[in-house]
Amino acid sequence: MMSAQLPCKRILIVDDEERIALGLRDILKIFPDCEIAVANGGEQALRFFEQCPFNLLITDYQMEDMDGLFLASRVRQLHPQTVIIVLTGHYSDALRERANQVSVHCVLSKPASVVEIRAAVSEILNRL
Repeated sequence: MMSAQLPCKRILIVDDEERIALGLRDILKIFPDCEIAVANGGEQALRFFEQCPFNLLITDYQMEDMDGLFLASRVRQLHPQTVIIVLTGHYSDALRERANQVSVHCVLSKPASVVEIRAAVSEILNRL
């Protein structure tokens, strides 16, 4: 008799710089029972969310097609339970305030360390 598998946790990484998105994916591969997808921008991310929700969204703030907070607000409308992390090289109090308005879990300044990213994701996954 096979043991019941725990449900897979779904993570979506969104960055219009492919090497950053793939690097983040590689950093997060240490987490068991996680399915990690990568989108190259906000529009593709929204298409992914329309197909199936994700537990965790990790998005860049500054992208070509839309900023990460606009993406966060759209995801909030589609799937309010999704936990959101925004990565930015342009951290400010105003950005933090906008992030709070759309219930972003945390904003990490780029370049965020591997330890910092894994710690944030680990804390979220443990609560799911």
